[in-house]
Amino acid sequence: HHSERCKEILRIIRNVDLSAYEIASRMTWDIKCDSWEDFPLAQKWFATGEAISHLRYLQQKGQIGRTKTRNIYRYY
Repeated sequence: HHSERCKEILRIIRNVDLSAYEIASRMTWDIKCDSWEDFPLAQKWFATGEAISHLRYLQQKGQIGRTKTRNIYRYY
């Protein structure tokens, strides 16, 4: 699971820098909603938290970078 999530994140940010929330919105989730906008708010929080966990791992391994713009961390 962890390895597949990391690969997915690397594909998502390949040519763009995004916030953890934006990355989570582009990840695949096993929830019965037609779009990210339809996710319940609590599920968005959980999904973003999971994304952050994988992003921090990838950053510590030196596979991605992080910048801060207007108090928002963006990953690339």
